[in-house]
Amino acid sequence: MSNLSVNRSEPEVGDRAVEMTNLSPLVVRARLVFKAMVRIFALCIMIQVFLAGLALFWNSAQWASHTGFAIAVIIVSILVLVISFIARLPLSLRLRSAGLFGIIILIAVSAKLPSGIGYLSALHPVLALMLFFGTVSLVRKTDDLKKEKKQESAEQSG
Repeated sequence: MSNLSVNRSEPEVGDRAVEMTNLSPLVVRARLVFKAMVRIFALCIMIQVFLAGLALFWNSAQWASHTGFAIAVIIVSILVLVISFIARLPLSLRLRSAGLFGIIILIAVSAKLPSGIGYLSALHPVLALMLFFGTVSLVRKTDDLKKEKKQESAEQSG
């Protein structure tokens, strides 16, 4: 193998600290926007479930609002994914963002399945649960990233 091999290992803690202090203002702002967007995404999922509940238990005409609001959920999930790259988040958080978008696609597919294989459509609410808990997990991981940054800056100071 040549001497031009690529180091694909995780950076050392000291390297992460250097990376954190060298972030551009755009990246810092993008990380703040990402944290806000992930929380908005979780809120959108809760609203979407509420709209489904209205349609099931109150007025079936509310299915139109459930279907229409799905567009907002899709847009927010795309923004979360795009911002994760702009914010130069760790690969694990970018993959989680992509995974959430993948679940959105599966939810859309499960809603449009023909009645002959309707038992697969029953995955629709299960996928919604996975989406919500995945989003909550992403919120927690994003908060951990901030705590990690504070710990590293405290270690450098002391």
